[in-house]
Amino acid sequence: MNPENGKKSNQSVIVNPNLGRPIFLNIDRKLKKKEFQTEILFISNIMDPKEFSKDIKGKIKLVPVLDYMWKFREIFELKKKIFKEDETEGFWARRRKKKIKKRKQRIIEKETKKDEKFYDFKIDDIDYKLKKLRAHPYRVDSLSLSAIDIKEAPTIPISNISYLEGLSPQDYLLKYSIFGNLTKFYRVSVRFTISKEVKNFLKDRTFVMFDLIFSKDRINYHSIVISKKEWKSFMFVHATDLHLAERNDRIYSIVKKWTESSVIRSVDDFFDTVAKKLKLKKKDKREKVLSEIKTPLRKRLINPNNQFRKFIKIINRKVFRNEIDFIVLTGDLVDYTVLSQLTKKVRKLNEFKYEESNWKIFKDILLNSKNQKHYKGVIRGEELLCPIFTTVGNHDYRPYHYDLTWAEMYKKIGLNAAEAIALNQLFSASPISALVKSTMALKGYLSEINPSFNFFLSLGNNNFIFLNTGSDSFKNIRDLITGHPSVTGLVGKQIKYLENLINHKVQDKSNVFLFLHGPPINTGEKKLTIKLFEKKGGRFVKEKMEDFKESILKKLGQPNSAARLDKIFNVKYGTVSSNWEKLVKFCKDYCTLTFSGHTHTLREFRLEDPETKTKVYDSPPFSLKKIENPAAVYYDIYSELYTDAESIEKHGPFIVQTPALGLGGYKNLETAGAYRVITIKDGKVDSFKVKYINR
Repeated sequence: MNPENGKKSNQSVIVNPNLGRPIFLNIDRKLKKKEFQTEILFISNIMDPKEFSKDIKGKIKLVPVLDYMWKFREIFELKKKIFKEDETEGFWARRRKKKIKKRKQRIIEKETKKDEKFYDFKIDDIDYKLKKLRAHPYRVDSLSLSAIDIKEAPTIPISNISYLEGLSPQDYLLKYSIFGNLTKFYRVSVRFTISKEVKNFLKDRTFVMFDLIFSKDRINYHSIVISKKEWKSFMFVHATDLHLAERNDRIYSIVKKWTESSVIRSVDDFFDTVAKKLKLKKKDKREKVLSEIKTPLRKRLINPNNQFRKFIKIINRKVFRNEIDFIVLTGDLVDYTVLSQLTKKVRKLNEFKYEESNWKIFKDILLNSKNQKHYKGVIRGEELLCPIFTTVGNHDYRPYHYDLTWAEMYKKIGLNAAEAIALNQLFSASPISALVKSTMALKGYLSEINPSFNFFLSLGNNNFIFLNTGSDSFKNIRDLITGHPSVTGLVGKQIKYLENLINHKVQDKSNVFLFLHGPPINTGEKKLTIKLFEKKGGRFVKEKMEDFKESILKKLGQPNSAARLDKIFNVKYGTVSSNWEKLVKFCKDYCTLTFSGHTHTLREFRLEDPETKTKVYDSPPFSLKKIENPAAVYYDIYSELYTDAESIEKHGPFIVQTPALGLGGYKNLETAGAYRVITIKDGKVDSFKVKYINR
């Protein structure tokens, strides 16, 4: 309300594009293009389009995000050029140039004065110093956008064909009041002209990002990207399961302080407490405890927040070398939503704010925000200088934290049972509240990062489809209690959305990349005991999954049919509960590569049309209905077997699970910090190998 006249003040917010769903615009490699046109989706409390048009006029700004690595080299290359003497010139020629040198020197001093700490060394040291210079964004003067067309934008179901065109708003944004009392959507076509400095930047780099600003209170960071790529040869990275949380940064100091104070207070009491927790016998308790804690905490603690900070540094170096074009993050971006210390006082999900959520932690780390709290053991961060696309996972639906002592979860972050004692007092949790799921937990994500659960991107002859596989599913209790929960899966509207894409957007012989959190195909590692619903073909399954790698059986002289995984294992274990068979068929018939996470494991499957079809139980024990598996499934680490475009095209399609960036497995902590690098050469997938930040 306006305090002076009691009238409601005008408010409008840019919904799309945003940090997790940027818009890509192309520029020719010779950089002749100056003017660009794109669309922006607004939400407002202004009901009259004409009044809305007046309200936004002249207020939309674009801020180019450059970097000091580039700016530094540009300035010092200019400095070298200015002070390079030409001995062949006469006295009067050198004197005339002296005035020009002074004028240019003033320009250099003006630029370097903006951030003097980056320019305090000699010209001769430039190459060495550039290697030591950490990534630092350089935001230049803003560009003005002019609105050329404004249309009202009604919400459109994703099953509708018209949803495929432009930035279409969704009804859940209104249903959950994601933007408060703002309810009117507008699609605004805008035009802008890039500056000379941006063009100079693009001479050295393959893309430039822009922050989109409408008001001082809100910035849509990295939301518009101009790229020189023709999208025939490029590279992107897939990462998943970040599990970021504010408490991750506090664990080191809490455990360290507890251990030191416990030992100082009484060494014997310390060993007794630990031995009791570990259920050790008196005769071996000291030796066992010492073996558990002999490795320094700083060397074994896995802080998912630090993992993401390390990942950002690696990606930024790739940006400087023009080796990457964008990143896709497929869910479990946060470990849970509400900050740990707020859980007890927050009674209703709509009472906590974005500032009190781990979505702010995600954004702060990604942008290297200055308002981050600094704890012992937290490494220095950098702002990510690469565009990202995001989807959500089952953890992103969870409002409240869980207890790290449950099911020995502390082992995933490199702690032992003794150190987990220190965390109980601060981070204990109710099993019921920790398993609560709610769309309201995603309010911060939808408002600040990405308002779209399902969306599509076309770059050249490459199609990128992003789907939401939902929250934890209680439909399949067996998967849940064995530690590999299924996700709710796809609804009918999403299946129709995929059909519309194939019929109206995806061209023949184009690459189709599908990104989701829950895997379409997954199995247990082994079946060593007789379990209900696991009997196959009148015999009990006792084989390990690793024994069925295609490459191993081929060396043993076995026929290819012997490697068919779906005849031996339940390939629906811990996957999507709803529309599973339709999703697998879509992956087999249309996708080049399907990327997922959720399992924290490196697994890669190959699909073929089956000569004979197998069946799986839908959701035991609640539903013993069997559903048909539309694909023959094979297993191996295909990204290591097939390392060229020809073999990848010949043997695909593939469904791959990328190990978690944030956390490893219980027994395989070294799998933490994984990401997958996908290389496209001459329009074909040439590589999709997994790499690790600590290797």
